[in-house]
Amino acid sequence: MKRLLTGINPWLPVFAFVTLFHIIRGSGLDALIFGLGCLLLIADWKHWVKWHMPERPKVSGWVILLVMAISSSVLFFSERDGWQDKLLLLVLAPIAITMVYYRDHGPKPGSTKVMGRTKAIWITLALMMAVSELFAFIFAEVYKDDSSFPTISVLVNPVLDSPYGRAIFLIVWMAIGVGLLQIRRKR
Repeated sequence: MKRLLTGINPWLPVFAFVTLFHIIRGSGLDALIFGLGCLLLIADWKHWVKWHMPERPKVSGWVILLVMAISSSVLFFSERDGWQDKLLLLVLAPIAITMVYYRDHGPKPGSTKVMGRTKAIWITLALMMAVSELFAFIFAEVYKDDSSFPTISVLVNPVLDSPYGRAIFLIVWMAIGVGLLQIRRKR
């Protein structure tokens, strides 16, 4: 079994579970998005596609600000879930994949206690959020009560119904991603 799973991306089981979850809850678009993510991870793991993985990208700060400004403007001036939102998703998805899916070429850094502790904290937080979201969804479905058992989407929906909320949410979301990935080019 260990040999079978050698080289598997640790995100594959997560994406597979989320895909199944969205299929069960009847959200076809979300299932498609996570299913495509699964296929990408499987293709990489099984070496079905020989693609050149670039090194970690470095992006100028003004380019990041420009993309954030254009994206938040689209969300501000368009209807929620309109064709503009879908087009924006289709444009940003390949950019996001390029930014997060790379290979570090050269010597691999050794793990430190700080890196191990950080990894443990992120895994714990991710599992706690996933389990709480799953139980909130199950209880809301069983008791037909979103207000007593709100999922993250139920909590965020009122903010996202406003064009200001959607634009600000996108800026904060992208800023967090840029910070976590540390892709801004240093001077």
